Amino acid sequence: MENKNIEKLLRELVDEMRILTANVKAEAFNKFKREFLSSELRNKMYEAFDGERTLQQISNDIGCKLNTLQVFGQQLVDDDLVNFEVKSNARILSKSLPKIALFYANKENKGE
Repeated sequence: MENKNIEKLLRELVDEMRILTANVKAEAFNKFKREFLSSELRNKMYEAFDGERTLQQISNDIGCKLNTLQVFGQQLVDDDLVNFEVKSNARILSKSLPKIALFYANKENKGE
């Protein structure tokens, strides 16, 4: 009987954590959109970070200058707001909601 109560309590705790985590992530993403996705082009660039295409491919696909995309991508990498890997000297970026949430949590802890 005691194991069932513990299991039930753990399930309830996990559900609560999911709710809290979802709220924190949603709030952080809204802040991210206001601060970093301040134009239609930046929004297109960010949405294109799929973890598959190179910056050159993304630049061609969305019709923006490669340099503009590189500068924006580097800003996100420097602030640790995206995942990235290098394949054959090409940088591949992918979105990361947990990194965005952590960025804003750290920012709030520092009082910024």
